[in-house]
Amino acid sequence: MREGLLRCRCEEGCGFSKDEPTSEYRRRPVVSSGPEPTAVKTVLICEDDSNLRTLVRLALGDGYRFFEAPDGPSGLALAHRTQPDLIVLDLMLPGQSGLEVLAELRRADDLAGTPVIVISAWSHSDETAIEAGADRFVAKPFDPNELRDAAVALLEDDGVLD
Repeated sequence: MREGLLRCRCEEGCGFSKDEPTSEYRRRPVVSSGPEPTAVKTVLICEDDSNLRTLVRLALGDGYRFFEAPDGPSGLALAHRTQPDLIVLDLMLPGQSGLEVLAELRRADDLAGTPVIVISAWSHSDETAIEAGADRFVAKPFDPNELRDAAVALLEDDGVLD
């Protein structure tokens, strides 16, 4: 270990020793009286195109924890493992279609109530997706604002779009 002085350049009371030899450096406990952080909502993105998964993340913003699956079977497994607050689901997935994934989600006791936004370029798939149990349908190519508004409405649990 190299000898020298450790200087703290932050405010008084930050919890670090000041002007002490590094061999005597000790971290002092810090007590925070601030509010507890709120839990971050989780979003599972089931989409085979990595560029579209990135676009979904960018559209929804930084306030969420994201999980990603490139196909139907891994999407279902990840949904059961992570219990997301919202699922963004493509209909055209390898291994298992988005409609099959949606049907399994709705039959699963632990995921039946999870809001699902279906995204698809299929024409006339909006009615099919809603009938299968989707909470929202957003057509590809999607408007990032439309996707974000739908997600916010579902995550706020009122389901009403402004």
